[in-house]
Amino acid sequence: MATNMTKEEDNFLRIVYLNYRVGTTALRRYFDSVHPNLQSDLSSPSNKAILADLHKPPRGQRKVLYQEQWNTLYPSSGSPVVSSADLDVTLMVCLLRNLPPYVAPPASGFDALPLSNDSSHGAHISRIKYYKNFIVSHSKDGKLSDTVCNRIWSDLEMAIHGLGNQQDVKDASDAKSKFLDYNALNELVNVTFSIRRNLERLNVYGNEQAVQSLKMKKLESAVENMGKEKEEHSYLKEKIRKMETEQDEVIPKNIRDQIENEITEWEIKDNMFVSTRASEYVLECLQTNSCLTLTAPSGVGKSFIARHTALVLQKEGYKIIPVRKQDDIRDYYQPGKQTVFIIDDICGNFTANQQQIENWQQLLPVIKTIIADKCCKIIVSCRLQVYRDDKFNILEPFKTCECNLMSDKLCLTTEEKDNMARMYIDSSLKDLERLSQHSEFFPLLCSLYDVEKHGGVKDFFQNPFMVYQNELDSLRRCGVEGKNKICSLALIVLFNNHLTDKWLKGKVTKKQRQILEDTCEACGLNRSTSKAELNESLHTLEGTFVHKENGKHKTVHDKLFDFLAHYFGKKMVECLIDHGESDLVHERFMWRKSPDDKNSNIDFIIEIPDDYFELYLERFIKDWLAGTVRVAFENNNMKIPSFRQQLLQHLKQLDKSQQETLASANDTVLPKEHAGSGDTPLIRACYYGHTDMVQWMFQNDVVVNQCRDDGVTGLYMASQEGHTDIVKLLLERNPNIVICQNDGCSPLNIASQNGHTEIVKLLLEMNATTDLCDNYGCSPLYMASQEGHTEIVKLLLERNPNVDLCSNEGCSPLYMASQEGHTEIVKLLLERNPNIDLCQKDRGSPLFMASQEGHTEIVKLLLERNPNIDLCDEDGWSPLRQASANGHTEIVRLLLERNPNVDLCSNEGCSPLYMASQNGHTDIVKLLLERNANVDICQNDGCSPLNIASQNGHTEIVKLLLERNPNIDLCNNDGCSPLRQAGQNRHIDIVKLLSEKSLIIDLCDNIYGYSPFMMATKNGHTEIVKLFLERNPNIDLCNKNGCSPLYMASQEGHTEIVKLLLERNPNIDLCDEDGCSPLDKASQNGHTDIIRLLSEKNSKC
Repeated sequence: MATNMTKEEDNFLRIVYLNYRVGTTALRRYFDSVHPNLQSDLSSPSNKAILADLHKPPRGQRKVLYQEQWNTLYPSSGSPVVSSADLDVTLMVCLLRNLPPYVAPPASGFDALPLSNDSSHGAHISRIKYYKNFIVSHSKDGKLSDTVCNRIWSDLEMAIHGLGNQQDVKDASDAKSKFLDYNALNELVNVTFSIRRNLERLNVYGNEQAVQSLKMKKLESAVENMGKEKEEHSYLKEKIRKMETEQDEVIPKNIRDQIENEITEWEIKDNMFVSTRASEYVLECLQTNSCLTLTAPSGVGKSFIARHTALVLQKEGYKIIPVRKQDDIRDYYQPGKQTVFIIDDICGNFTANQQQIENWQQLLPVIKTIIADKCCKIIVSCRLQVYRDDKFNILEPFKTCECNLMSDKLCLTTEEKDNMARMYIDSSLKDLERLSQHSEFFPLLCSLYDVEKHGGVKDFFQNPFMVYQNELDSLRRCGVEGKNKICSLALIVLFNNHLTDKWLKGKVTKKQRQILEDTCEACGLNRSTSKAELNESLHTLEGTFVHKENGKHKTVHDKLFDFLAHYFGKKMVECLIDHGESDLVHERFMWRKSPDDKNSNIDFIIEIPDDYFELYLERFIKDWLAGTVRVAFENNNMKIPSFRQQLLQHLKQLDKSQQETLASANDTVLPKEHAGSGDTPLIRACYYGHTDMVQWMFQNDVVVNQCRDDGVTGLYMASQEGHTDIVKLLLERNPNIVICQNDGCSPLNIASQNGHTEIVKLLLEMNATTDLCDNYGCSPLYMASQEGHTEIVKLLLERNPNVDLCSNEGCSPLYMASQEGHTEIVKLLLERNPNIDLCQKDRGSPLFMASQEGHTEIVKLLLERNPNIDLCDEDGWSPLRQASANGHTEIVRLLLERNPNVDLCSNEGCSPLYMASQNGHTDIVKLLLERNANVDICQNDGCSPLNIASQNGHTEIVKLLLERNPNIDLCNNDGCSPLRQAGQNRHIDIVKLLSEKSLIIDLCDNIYGYSPFMMATKNGHTEIVKLFLERNPNIDLCNKNGCSPLYMASQEGHTEIVKLLLERNPNIDLCDEDGCSPLDKASQNGHTDIIRLLSEKNSKC
């Protein structure tokens, strides 16, 4: 096979061999020295962010990493460890250039052939990269002349010598005369196949017309056969991967497709995203928080920032899941998989929606699980008025990290507005600043103006909705075509921004006919106008006023819908009251006759005219009777006492039978699985505290014990919310006070938990059972003790409850009060002689918790009862160990007075002294040493108190420990001594202390064979090297790879340390296991001063 080749073809194959086999091996060897722990480097968030920008660069920047390369670095399935063996030349060079520690580029840059006299590492890397590209791009016929071959060979040999070891240099020399037998040729066939595949990838991704396939006719048949096998193998592997992914997928395919389309739209719009301090702050917050809530009024940019942030996380490997239905977050969550959930307009896009709040409340356990899963993020957008609603406070996880886009810290700056104006309007903010300074929704104005230029910029920004109003008024005057458009927009409002294709295209029902006729009449159209005509008109408005999303017609922004609802609320209020979707009617209409109206500050509220007030009340009662009890009672007007009085007057005018029917109605709309299913007017009125409504219901023979499907009664609701007057009304009717919610929580339990003292008194007067526990085993006394409600604890203790009644987790009331620091409650409970040592299942005793949390007064109280001072939790942690670890000095002193086992260790072998030494609690170390704590008790990994204090740099503690004559050279299981730990971490003062005491200065670790002295020379710690030299270490002691201190200092370029070592006359020719001397390493790495020092030393020898 070799004999049939020409000399030029042989030249080419030898260069391929030298570059792809020997050169790549040398580069890989150098790469491993720079990134010895590649997996750790790739997992670093900062490094991953760098690579993500190379993979999916910001607008206007060049893509560097393609999907195949990204998949190599971050495999999609499992958690394989990525090593340099998985990387080709291109990827290795990319990482060396872009990840710290950065390799300095040669003067000509990484992408050009360096000068022949440049011997830097960057130059050597560039040579291998350059000739790899040369082979791909310039040898069209697979031939090289002798002259070109010799020049390339010289350059590559120089690179291999500079990057590799002696074996690489030998392989390069052998390659020049190597006989290209059958096996060697097959190897080169593989290489050329790889070149061709890379060429195809470059054609696809780079779209570089100049890249052509290498033409090697004599290898064509071999390549073709191997190519077919590889293609088939790759196809099968990809098919299996897809099948595995499909099997692991929890989201139905049709939903996945919809999500993919939605995210594609986000990506398109994200091209217009303008970075702000708010968007940067959100990314910063997500580094330390798993759940974040963006708050602001509509139009400020909450959703845009949320989606932009999700796209940034997507580049880091996160999967985006927009949460459309609340259950999605439970159904689509996969533990351990990087996921970012986007929840838009949580709990209402106008005012707080109580039903949604309760649905989310049911999902809180799932939310907390997701937040605890460090692989997942939840980004929530919420209207400010919803977030500030008192009822929203129950959703505690969504309150932990708020980013208020209207706050002084995050609101748009003048510069940011100017950037937006230039992006969207092609105009400077100079013209708009006066107009926009009072506009909170400036981002929305820019976006809306960009979609359709609404006349003059100044007019639009000065009063945008007046511009829209004028457009709508003009349409009304444009004959049938204009009125059809008006009518189609009116339908979107009637259906509360969710007008479906199905409704527009389906057969006209009797109900639809009535809606169509009344809406057309209100818009000045013929009552017989068809749905098809309105549907056609609606399509003409797409992109300006409306867009279609998942089969539903919606406005392009919620703020625009707010305006349209307000506009049509003035133009056709009767039609909206008669036919508007229930949420629209009960959420957006407001009676403003009363000074106690709290919603008057909400933009675009629809005011109910006096002439239509009776009609509105009739609609209210109609919905009530139709089974939408919950929606009716969540009506914003119900918060206004004067409105309720008007409603009650209207109700009392009805027949008695109608009143009784209404009073005893059930919600039939909500499905069984939803919170609030089976709700009743009585339960709703008890929840909201509407005493007047409760009184009217009792006048109409309502059953006091009526329950929702989840077991909630009116008494439970009133006890939960603290409505004392309503509880009194209910108790007058002798309700069953032990009826519990499905989770076993009774009215007494919930009142005790929420601190409603007067209600607890009332329930106890009715002989409520004090020991009735919920399904989690929590009694009323437990809940009150946990929450710190002292007066309630007193009331309950008067009824002689079981003070040792524990939850299912084994927590007693005393345990909870001790944990939470409720001193007065602990006193009250101790008066009842509880079991002082009663422990939680897997944690500890009350004394353990009080010691851990630093509640000194409680520790004193407990110690007076002579508890078991050494009682440990399941991990073997004692009260003394916890107090010592957490730095609670006074508690340690109190515990030591009771003579505990000062050396009692945890299951991991951690003694109290070890924990105090590790965490730097000097005063506690003193106290423990006064009690003669064993200074040489080690953790299971062999680490002693002295070792960990030396490692962490706690100088004063090291001094204290040394006074007790510990085993100074006691090593951990890896063979690292205290002196090694202090030196490695550059704690000079500790090195001084230990050097004076250490007997074995040359003690080496078990893994790499490094002594403290070696580590100091390798890491460039000059002052520490000086200290060690004073103790006369073995200057020529080598590690397991044969590297001496002089070798390491020469390799790393530590010139001052080399000088110090040379003064001690080391063996300068001592080589590593590959035969490299200190001079070789200094030469390879270009450390000129060290080369001179070593050469001078050599010449004197």
